Amino acid sequence: MHIKLAAADKTDVGKQREQNEDRPYKRIESAEDGDRGLFIVADGMGGHKAGEVASRLAVETINKNLDTFFKPIHDQPTVRIDRAMLRPQPSGAQPSPADTHRLSEATLAGAIENQLKNAVQQANQAIVRYGGQHSDARGLGSTVTALLIQNDLAYIGNVGDSRTYILRGGTLTPITKDHSRVARLVEIKQITPEEAYTHPQRNLIYRSLGADRSNVIVDVFHETVQPGDLFLLCSDGLWEMVRHEELERTMKMSASPQAICDRLIEQANAGGGEDNITAIVVQVGAH
Repeated sequence: MHIKLAAADKTDVGKQREQNEDRPYKRIESAEDGDRGLFIVADGMGGHKAGEVASRLAVETINKNLDTFFKPIHDQPTVRIDRAMLRPQPSGAQPSPADTHRLSEATLAGAIENQLKNAVQQANQAIVRYGGQHSDARGLGSTVTALLIQNDLAYIGNVGDSRTYILRGGTLTPITKDHSRVARLVEIKQITPEEAYTHPQRNLIYRSLGADRSNVIVDVFHETVQPGDLFLLCSDGLWEMVRHEELERTMKMSASPQAICDRLIEQANAGGGEDNITAIVVQVGAH
């Protein structure tokens, strides 16, 4: 089975901000073994226009560092295999086809995960470097959530409180975990998930790109994709304004990715539009 991808994005300044510091990005390229896709939402933070710079640097750097991912297989770098990954074999024995298949899949998945992490870490360094060179942009930063799809595997990298969800079988499930104060409070049951929407510290995040941090820890999640899956990548300006049940209902509209994006932005503005709003919807099909 070869994966077929379709995607749309939309971003909006919202009702209470003067400028849009969010930046969406989508890239789909067809290959012999199916479509490959890269989708990113970055939500910038900082002084005058610094947030816009941070989110742009995040998107541009991640895309550049993942460019080899879109090259034909024969043009991609060879993955070196650590002998420790190989099972000891009896003297003279050869690995079985099943072992070879498992090894190649595990090695490729590990290499792609490392490539995604490195791309996000390079984005962090680019933002920190910019802040060091521009005194009026010191402390600029950005969240990022990035979805990379190849064949039937999806890799999701995340830093901050922008989110990636998956809709499957009529149920919308968040894949990422927020790096925020309220997420921790929910986790330790000091507040309810519903209270997180109105908590006075809901905008405090403890992990982001930039913000003068020389190193960043990148969460990476994996999903095996299926035809019919819908992914949603969004900034907190969307999910804070539109409750989960409404997000799920909208994602279940039998409509195009663009129509879903348009509707989500409308709902976030109707809910108050307190922040910039960004959504990317990715539809998974099969050739």
